[in-house]
Amino acid sequence: MSAVIKARLLVALRLIDTTTGRDVEEMDIKFARDGEALQPMYKGDGFWVLLGDEREDFTVHIAARGFDEADVPILYETLDPNLPTRDVFLMPSEKNRKGGTVVTIHGTLPGLDSIETVASGRPICLYHSVMEKRGVISISLLPVQPGGRVNIAENMRHALLSEDGMRYDVFEITAGQTQTQFVLKDRIETEHKVNDRVCRIIYGRAGPDGRFELKVRGDGSTLPYLLHFTVGEDEYFRPIDMAVENGEIDLLKDAQKVYPMTGKETTEDE
Repeated sequence: MSAVIKARLLVALRLIDTTTGRDVEEMDIKFARDGEALQPMYKGDGFWVLLGDEREDFTVHIAARGFDEADVPILYETLDPNLPTRDVFLMPSEKNRKGGTVVTIHGTLPGLDSIETVASGRPICLYHSVMEKRGVISISLLPVQPGGRVNIAENMRHALLSEDGMRYDVFEITAGQTQTQFVLKDRIETEHKVNDRVCRIIYGRAGPDGRFELKVRGDGSTLPYLLHFTVGEDEYFRPIDMAVENGEIDLLKDAQKVYPMTGKETTEDE
């Protein structure tokens, strides 16, 4: 009688480079649990799949060449029971960063849930308009330079800045219709004007205990960025020149609290 071996999906880990927002292509990666090596299967597009027989909360240690090592908690109450998937944002190592050095900000803010940023002076394209037809919401985008192309990725979060560049809305596209028109995953509630900037989102690390860290490319004498972070139900934006304020910072200094869900922007200086 042959034995039947059953295994179920424990978790699918999608590894993402924080400074580019793109999938990690590095294949020299080690995974471990409680000091013991794991052997996940690579499924492409940055996805690594772990199989097992019991779903119990655990922490996976990830060591990818060229990136800081990370300990990632797998908490099943926060994941889809049918398809538990966890995005893991890996920060490039200063010593091994391809293409140059990185600039880092870090510090502590009690209750911090998330932190990310955009290079406000480096849009990847520009906004033109949004339209809805037969239940399909489409966004039209413009190249940064006349005659150029709109290069934007599907199924990734992007930032659509306000006209003054002091806050942004997040959107995702699911498919392209033309070279400049794309299907939106969800409606953008805030109104925007032609030529508002669209930027790539760079992800930081928040926690535990309110500690945070965020890295960007150090390739300019001035590095204007717009930080976006959340503390509980509160949402904040803060402009920053990371060429000047690199190192440990007070995250709430000069930050603005945002009250979303009204369709209009209201801010309060902290």
